[in-house]
This record gives sequence, structure tokens and C-alpha cells, in this order.
Amino acid sequence: MGVLLVGNLVAQAPVRLARETHFLKEPRGLRLVTLVPGVLLRPGRVSGDHTEVTINGWIFTQSTRTDRREGFDLSVGAPAGEYLRQSPDGPVLGRAVTGALFDRTAVRGGWTQVRRTGWVARAAVTPAARAAAATPRPAASAPARESTAVASGDSTSPTPRTSPSPPPPRDSVRRGRLAAGVTLSPSPEAAPSVTLTAPADVTVTEQDRDWLKVQVTGWVRASQLSAGVAAVPAITAAMLRENPDRYVGQTVDWRLQFLAHQQADELRPEMPRGSPYLLTRGPLPETGFVYVMVSKEQAERLRGMKPLDELSVMVTIRAGRTKYLTTPVVELVRLGGESRTP
Repeated sequence: MGVLLVGNLVAQAPVRLARETHFLKEPRGLRLVTLVPGVLLRPGRVSGDHTEVTINGWIFTQSTRTDRREGFDLSVGAPAGEYLRQSPDGPVLGRAVTGALFDRTAVRGGWTQVRRTGWVARAAVTPAARAAAATPRPAASAPARESTAVASGDSTSPTPRTSPSPPPPRDSVRRGRLAAGVTLSPSPEAAPSVTLTAPADVTVTEQDRDWLKVQVTGWVRASQLSAGVAAVPAITAAMLRENPDRYVGQTVDWRLQFLAHQQADELRPEMPRGSPYLLTRGPLPETGFVYVMVSKEQAERLRGMKPLDELSVMVTIRAGRTKYLTTPVVELVRLGGESRTP
């Protein structure tokens, strides 16, 4: 399934987003999705400094809820928002905010396809961005990833894509200082959840209209945490993405979040076709996907697990990524607390 971004009235040439861009409910309005750099879109009608587009993508069904407001039929229910993807478990197109409304267009397994028309800043789709999209990049510049395609139909066949745009230069990071008494809210318009009792230095990470998302660095006593601090695994998914072949064959202890039972297909040749595997997130606290190969006996034993259940496992890394995705493939050795593989 490619991403389809089509203007309603004017069929213009597709362009590639040159930077992270907010997809808005209306020009200068409420943010619905933050689109990642490199996404292809086709601009439509124009209103001032914004252009209208339509997005199609896939979202994890467990992160949605039925919602009949404003003529839509679902909204994002995950407290921290959720990724919008090109295809089920595919490349990320952006991150939808909690409460964002969409039309449901299809359901596949544990995934739901959604559609929404909105607006993006014209500055993000300038001729400079169009030229950058048309200029081929050297093949050796970075590992290939799946494409974010422009299409008028549904296509789940992945194709190579070049690496995403590099992060902004260090001097573009915005920093500031908040005075004592300032309140922090979990999202724009939400009730304050924290009040600063002393001035604090902050880093601005995002802007939504006249709201700024900031990061505050501070210290708390360990006893004040409502849950224990999760240890960072010795080998992380980020390390696998950076060096996909380096850690193959190594055995690690991970904490994962179970999502669904799946069967391997031709898009995941690293696993025998038709064999069972678990779709999980992790290793926690990371939120990317991990494929966990299991035997039929292990799959039956884990059949009672519910989405978002956590499990501690010992796994052996079989592939740092699949042929088409950056998702690691591991094989279950044993569950936490077991002395041997089932």
C-alpha cells in the first residue's frame, strides 16, 4: 500500500517533503499528523501559504477507537499517539496525535487503513523540494529502505528507497529557559500536569501553533518512580539498524511487548514461509517492531497472550533486518524464568 496524497482540485506533479511537516486539520489549524521527511505527496488546491492533500496509511488497530465525530468513524486512542505507516508493519509516514480523526477504509489482521484530507505548509513542497525529489541519490550513500510511493491504488509490494533526509544541523536546535511557576501540559490545550518550582533550561523539540513541546532535564529520587527503571539492553534495535550483520548469532535477554500472532510470508524470506512468529515491539524501552520466530509448540503455549502484554525472553538474533524492512528477526530460546526452551 503506497501513500496516496492527492490534491482535490489541481493535479500537480508529486514532490518530496524536504523536512518534517505538520499535516493540519485546516490552514494554520490543529495538527493531526507529523509527517517525516522524504514522504512523497501531490499538492492540490491552495489556501494562502498552505496546500491541501489527502493521506492514506495504516495504523495499529489496538491504538484506535470508534469515534463518530465530524463525520469520521475512528480516532487515535493511544495516549502518546501512534505511527501512520505505508503498509501494515511498513515504513513510517508520520505520527498521528491522540484524538486525530480518520475515515476507516480497510482492515487487515491487526492493522487498519485510514484516510484523511488536510493541509500542509506550501514551504514544505517548494520547487527546491521538488528538485531534490527528482535528483537521484548515490546508491552507496546508505542502506536501502522501502519506498513511500505516490499511487492511485493499493499496492503492498515494497520497493527500494533512498535513505531519509539527514537530521537538522546542531545549531538549528532551539533552547530556552522557563521561569518558576510555568506549567507544563501533556498536549496542546490539555490541563497542566507539572508546575515548575524553579527556573529550568529546556530544549524545544516541536511546535503546534503557539504551543511548544519542550524537554526538561532533571533528577528525581529512585523511590519516587511509580515503576522501576527499565535497563537498556546490551544490544538494542538501534544498534541492529546501524550494523545489521554484526550481531547475527548472538543471544540476548530482551523485554518485548506482544502485539499479534503471525505467519511468515514471501515478504519476510528470513523466516520459513508459513512458520509462526510473534509481532512484537521492543526491545523495551524502544518502540520499533521485532519479529520473534517460535516453534509451533511455543506458539500454542503463547496463544493466550493479549495485545500489549509484556514478556521477558532470551532470543538469538537471526537477522538484523528483513529484506524489505528494518525490522530485526530473532528466534525464541526461552521465556523469562524458564530453564530451557519449551
